[in-house]
Amino acid sequence: MFTLHLFSIFTLLITALLHPTRAINTSHHTRHARRHAGHASMDATAVRRSPAHIAAYLEGHNVVRAAHGVKPLQWSPYFANLAEQWADACNFKHTDGVLSDKPYGENIVAATGPFSVHAAMGTFIEDAADFNPHHPHFTHYTQVLWESTTELGCASSVCKDLLGPSTGPATLYVCLYDPPGNVVGGMRQNLPSVFHHS
Repeated sequence: MFTLHLFSIFTLLITALLHPTRAINTSHHTRHARRHAGHASMDATAVRRSPAHIAAYLEGHNVVRAAHGVKPLQWSPYFANLAEQWADACNFKHTDGVLSDKPYGENIVAATGPFSVHAAMGTFIEDAADFNPHHPHFTHYTQVLWESTTELGCASSVCKDLLGPSTGPATLYVCLYDPPGNVVGGMRQNLPSVFHHS
Protein backbone atom coordinates (compact mmCIF):
# COMPACT_ATOMS: atom_id res chain seq x y z
CA MET A 1 0.00 0.00 0.00
CA PHE A 2 1.28 3.48 -0.74
CA THR A 3 0.45 7.02 0.28
CA LEU A 4 -0.06 9.41 -2.62
CA HIS A 5 0.18 13.19 -2.44
CA LEU A 6 -0.99 15.50 -5.26
CA PHE A 7 -1.00 19.28 -5.45
CA SER A 8 -4.41 20.82 -4.86
CA ILE A 9 -6.29 22.27 -7.82
CA PHE A 10 -6.14 25.63 -6.03
CA THR A 11 -2.33 25.60 -6.10
CA LEU A 12 -2.42 24.59 -9.76
CA LEU A 13 -4.77 27.40 -10.74
CA ILE A 14 -2.70 29.99 -8.89
CA THR A 15 0.40 28.72 -10.70
CA ALA A 16 -1.40 28.88 -14.04
CA LEU A 17 -2.34 32.49 -13.40
CA LEU A 18 1.15 33.48 -12.25
CA HIS A 19 3.00 31.53 -14.97
CA PRO A 20 0.65 31.29 -17.96
CA THR A 21 3.30 29.98 -20.34
CA ARG A 22 4.45 27.39 -17.83
CA ALA A 23 1.17 26.27 -16.31
CA ILE A 24 2.35 23.22 -14.42
CA ASN A 25 0.66 20.37 -12.60
CA THR A 26 2.54 18.90 -9.71
CA SER A 27 1.97 17.29 -6.45
CA HIS A 28 2.17 18.48 -2.83
CA HIS A 29 0.31 20.71 -0.40
CA THR A 30 3.33 22.27 1.31
CA ARG A 31 5.83 24.66 -0.19
CA HIS A 32 8.76 23.05 1.58
CA ALA A 33 10.62 20.09 0.12
CA ARG A 34 13.01 18.08 2.22
CA ARG A 35 16.35 17.25 0.68
CA HIS A 36 17.70 13.77 0.11
CA ALA A 37 20.63 12.72 2.28
CA GLY A 38 22.59 11.83 -0.87
CA HIS A 39 22.27 11.57 -4.62
CA ALA A 40 21.43 8.41 -6.52
CA SER A 41 24.28 6.07 -7.32
CA MET A 42 25.55 5.48 -10.85
CA ASP A 43 23.89 2.05 -10.83
CA ALA A 44 20.55 3.59 -9.91
CA THR A 45 20.93 6.12 -12.73
CA ALA A 46 21.66 3.33 -15.21
CA VAL A 47 18.52 1.46 -14.13
CA ARG A 48 16.37 4.60 -14.37
CA ARG A 49 17.65 5.17 -17.91
CA SER A 50 17.06 1.62 -19.06
CA PRO A 51 15.07 1.07 -22.26
CA ALA A 52 12.37 -0.63 -20.15
CA HIS A 53 11.92 2.45 -17.95
CA ILE A 54 11.87 4.82 -20.92
CA ALA A 55 9.31 2.59 -22.64
CA ALA A 56 7.15 2.57 -19.50
CA TYR A 57 7.14 6.38 -19.30
CA LEU A 58 6.22 6.68 -22.97
CA GLU A 59 3.60 3.94 -22.82
CA GLY A 60 1.99 5.55 -19.78
CA HIS A 61 1.39 8.64 -21.88
CA ASN A 62 1.01 7.35 -25.43
CA VAL A 63 -1.68 4.73 -24.79
CA VAL A 64 -3.98 7.49 -23.54
CA ARG A 65 -2.96 9.88 -26.29
CA ALA A 66 -3.68 7.21 -28.93
CA ALA A 67 -7.13 6.60 -27.44
CA HIS A 68 -7.86 10.30 -28.09
CA GLY A 69 -6.30 10.39 -31.54
CA VAL A 70 -3.29 12.42 -30.36
CA LYS A 71 0.19 11.81 -31.80
CA PRO A 72 2.61 9.91 -29.54
CA LEU A 73 5.28 11.65 -27.51
CA GLN A 74 8.96 11.04 -28.24
CA TRP A 75 11.65 10.66 -25.57
CA SER A 76 13.78 13.74 -24.82
CA PRO A 77 17.20 12.92 -23.30
CA TYR A 78 17.63 16.65 -22.64
CA PHE A 79 14.49 16.92 -20.50
CA ALA A 80 15.15 13.51 -18.91
CA ASN A 81 18.49 14.89 -17.68
CA LEU A 82 16.78 17.97 -16.26
CA ALA A 83 14.07 15.85 -14.63
CA GLU A 84 16.78 13.69 -13.08
CA GLN A 85 18.53 16.72 -11.60
CA TRP A 86 15.30 17.83 -9.95
CA ALA A 87 14.35 14.36 -8.74
CA ASP A 88 17.82 13.65 -7.34
CA ALA A 89 17.71 16.90 -5.35
CA CYS A 90 14.41 15.62 -3.86
CA ASN A 91 12.63 18.86 -4.65
CA PHE A 92 8.96 18.05 -4.13
CA LYS A 93 7.68 21.31 -5.55
CA HIS A 94 7.33 23.20 -8.83
CA THR A 95 10.54 23.98 -10.65
CA ASP A 96 9.06 27.32 -11.74
CA GLY A 97 11.08 27.05 -14.93
CA VAL A 98 14.52 27.21 -13.28
CA LEU A 99 15.90 24.13 -15.07
CA SER A 100 15.98 25.61 -18.57
CA ASP A 101 15.58 28.87 -20.44
CA LYS A 102 13.27 26.94 -22.75
CA PRO A 103 9.67 26.77 -21.41
CA TYR A 104 8.43 23.30 -20.43
CA GLY A 105 5.46 21.62 -18.80
CA GLU A 106 5.69 19.46 -15.73
CA ASN A 107 3.97 16.69 -13.78
CA ILE A 108 5.29 15.52 -10.40
CA VAL A 109 4.05 12.81 -8.08
CA ALA A 110 5.47 11.00 -5.05
CA ALA A 111 4.40 8.07 -2.90
CA THR A 112 5.72 5.87 -0.14
CA GLY A 113 5.98 2.11 -0.52
CA PRO A 114 6.24 0.29 -3.84
CA PHE A 115 5.52 2.82 -6.59
CA SER A 116 6.37 1.75 -10.14
CA VAL A 117 6.63 3.87 -13.28
CA HIS A 118 3.27 2.46 -14.42
CA ALA A 119 1.63 3.34 -11.10
CA ALA A 120 3.07 6.86 -11.17
CA MET A 121 1.94 7.48 -14.75
CA GLY A 122 -1.46 6.06 -13.81
CA THR A 123 -1.91 8.83 -11.24
CA PHE A 124 -1.65 11.39 -14.03
CA ILE A 125 -4.40 9.64 -15.98
CA GLU A 126 -6.68 9.35 -12.94
CA ASP A 127 -7.17 13.11 -13.12
CA ALA A 128 -9.44 12.48 -16.13
CA ALA A 129 -12.28 11.87 -13.69
CA ASP A 130 -11.89 15.43 -12.40
CA PHE A 131 -12.07 17.10 -15.81
CA ASN A 132 -15.32 18.93 -16.51
CA PRO A 133 -15.44 20.57 -19.98
CA HIS A 134 -18.10 23.00 -18.70
CA HIS A 135 -15.69 24.19 -15.97
CA PRO A 136 -12.29 23.19 -17.38
CA HIS A 137 -9.10 23.43 -15.37
CA PHE A 138 -5.57 22.17 -15.82
CA THR A 139 -4.61 18.77 -14.42
CA HIS A 140 -1.90 16.15 -14.86
CA TYR A 141 -4.27 14.56 -17.40
CA THR A 142 -4.58 17.66 -19.56
CA GLN A 143 -0.78 17.90 -19.79
CA VAL A 144 -0.58 14.22 -20.80
CA LEU A 145 -3.07 14.83 -23.65
CA TRP A 146 -1.90 18.29 -24.74
CA GLU A 147 -1.66 18.03 -28.54
CA SER A 148 1.15 20.51 -29.16
CA THR A 149 3.44 18.71 -26.69
CA THR A 150 5.76 16.43 -28.68
CA GLU A 151 8.49 15.34 -26.25
CA LEU A 152 8.75 13.89 -22.77
CA GLY A 153 11.62 13.38 -20.34
CA CYS A 154 11.12 11.76 -16.94
CA ALA A 155 13.16 10.59 -13.97
CA SER A 156 12.65 9.28 -10.45
CA SER A 157 14.51 9.18 -7.19
CA VAL A 158 13.95 7.59 -3.78
CA CYS A 159 14.06 10.36 -1.19
CA LYS A 160 14.37 10.05 2.57
CA ASP A 161 11.57 11.74 4.56
CA LEU A 162 10.26 13.50 1.45
CA LEU A 163 6.66 13.43 2.69
CA GLY A 164 7.52 13.89 6.36
CA PRO A 165 9.84 12.34 8.95
CA SER A 166 7.39 9.62 9.97
CA THR A 167 6.55 8.43 6.43
CA GLY A 168 9.88 6.87 5.47
CA PRO A 169 11.39 6.92 1.99
CA ALA A 170 9.23 8.02 -0.93
CA THR A 171 9.71 7.67 -4.67
CA LEU A 172 9.54 11.00 -6.48
CA TYR A 173 8.70 11.04 -10.20
CA VAL A 174 9.33 14.13 -12.33
CA CYS A 175 8.14 14.39 -15.96
CA LEU A 176 8.95 17.40 -18.14
CA TYR A 177 7.14 18.21 -21.40
CA ASP A 178 8.19 20.09 -24.53
CA PRO A 179 6.54 22.26 -25.72
CA PRO A 180 4.67 22.90 -22.46
CA GLY A 181 1.02 22.03 -22.10
CA ASN A 182 -1.57 23.58 -19.83
CA VAL A 183 -1.02 27.00 -21.39
CA VAL A 184 -3.70 29.55 -20.57
CA GLY A 185 -5.90 30.15 -23.62
CA GLY A 186 -4.84 26.96 -25.41
CA MET A 187 -7.17 24.39 -23.92
CA ARG A 188 -9.77 24.05 -26.70
CA GLN A 189 -7.12 24.03 -29.43
CA ASN A 190 -4.97 21.40 -27.70
CA LEU A 191 -7.64 19.20 -26.12
CA PRO A 192 -10.34 18.97 -28.82
CA SER A 193 -10.97 15.28 -28.19
CA VAL A 194 -11.70 15.91 -24.51
CA PHE A 195 -14.23 18.62 -25.32
CA HIS A 196 -15.71 16.62 -28.22
CA HIS A 197 -16.30 13.47 -26.12
CA SER A 198 -18.10 15.35 -23.37
